[in-house]
Amino acid sequence: MRATLRPESVADPITTPHRYREVRPGIDGFRLVSATLTVTLLPEPNRARYEYECHLETLGGVPARYWCYHLPADADELADLRAWDARGKLSARFLAAEAPGTRIEVRLRQPVRTGERYTFTFGYEAVIESVVAAEGRVRTVTYADWIIFNIPCALLHVHVDLPPGAAFVAAVPRCVVSAAGRVTWRVRALRPLEMVAMTVAYRAEARERRRLFWQLSRMWRGAGDGDRDER
Repeated sequence: MRATLRPESVADPITTPHRYREVRPGIDGFRLVSATLTVTLLPEPNRARYEYECHLETLGGVPARYWCYHLPADADELADLRAWDARGKLSARFLAAEAPGTRIEVRLRQPVRTGERYTFTFGYEAVIESVVAAEGRVRTVTYADWIIFNIPCALLHVHVDLPPGAAFVAAVPRCVVSAAGRVTWRVRALRPLEMVAMTVAYRAEARERRRLFWQLSRMWRGAGDGDRDER
């Protein structure tokens, strides 16, 4: 996603996640037993859909009533926020954060008390900053991102689904790639505010060129049919 912390030097894009982490509070008394983030890269290289499935456990004496997640993105770069659990829809909203960025607030269906676990999912669409290199009719797209939770997470799965028709090129760190084009990482024992970063490169044919080729093909076939009718 696009970071809203303004760059101060040419090296700032590298350090921005670390500065973002410094302005977020860590929280005691809760942990993620497991979490799964699925990033669906959309055909437009500057947009993606994010979906988090969270298995939350309360360890301390204060019950969990809300889930708050901070994003380093402006509100106008985010859309289509949804949240749900096994019983149906949950209330969720974007809020202005004290630090730069936007905060997601999900209201849990019931308080999660000490020793209890609760599973819920939330998702949204966001602007991302991909690097696109055109090579004739094909473009190589590099998507880089990072995730930070402010509570411990025992097990994190990250999936990145490539756009339809895209071909995987490379990823960092090492990952598993399925035949369907899903890139997967698994990370264990994350500490609060520990960053997980990933980069994926893929190739795809420009949509505009595919659409133009399809339209010209239809026109050519239609002209051919007309010629045959005249004969």
